[in-house]
Amino acid sequence: MYAGNPAENYERFFVPDIGAPNARAVVAAAVLEEGDRVLDVACGTGVAARFAADHVGRTGTVAGIDINSAMLAVARSTGANGPEIEWHEGAAEDLPFEDGAFDAVVSSLGFQFFADKAAALGEMRRVLTGGGRLSLTTVGPTPPLFEAIDVVLSDYLGPGAAQFIGTVFSVNDPDHVASALDRAGFADTDIDYRPIQLRVAPAADFIWQYVTSTPLAALAAELDEDRRIALQHAIVERCEPFTDRGSLVMEPNLLVASGRRS
Repeated sequence: MYAGNPAENYERFFVPDIGAPNARAVVAAAVLEEGDRVLDVACGTGVAARFAADHVGRTGTVAGIDINSAMLAVARSTGANGPEIEWHEGAAEDLPFEDGAFDAVVSSLGFQFFADKAAALGEMRRVLTGGGRLSLTTVGPTPPLFEAIDVVLSDYLGPGAAQFIGTVFSVNDPDHVASALDRAGFADTDIDYRPIQLRVAPAADFIWQYVTSTPLAALAAELDEDRRIALQHAIVERCEPFTDRGSLVMEPNLLVASGRRS
């Protein structure tokens, strides 16, 4: 059931329940209009780019860029309404676009992974036209559900599991993010920081959906069958307090940051 590569599993399992709500929030914050030129940075399998395409219509343009070629391969295989989306492989810190090429730049759940966040913000500002809009989302701090999962994964997969989960939820200070946007030269900075309720699959399914959709897939592949079963049992037990009507429920804080190129 979970035999696909991480990028395919990410699109199949992560995007519908977690990726899509975050992508809708980042696109809404961008206040897109018909005919806008939009760039989705750290686009993954392209969910935010597809939502953007719905907003800008066939007179607009949408591009997505990601450093992960496997994610881009899945993005290229998905359809979208509105304009055809252009997909590019590259890093947020070195965008291969001309100055002022876009009216809006969005980035959903990518900012926390950028090696040089100041450089990435500088690049995103550079490719915006004057008055162009940036919006990005992050989540954190680590919600109790993932704290419970982290304990088990660290036991079975080693410290790399904790490092990955820690990075996912590492950027969660509204004042810090606002200051970063201000230092990068963005004006009219706005930060919306609020809980968002997410319902996902039951624990026994969610743990494999999550693991096989992320870089943790390589670590999990090294487990023998007995260890896989033991890991799953431990997760189900740990996640019982977060189970409601068969689904896992979590309420991470969603941080939506936006600003304009002055």
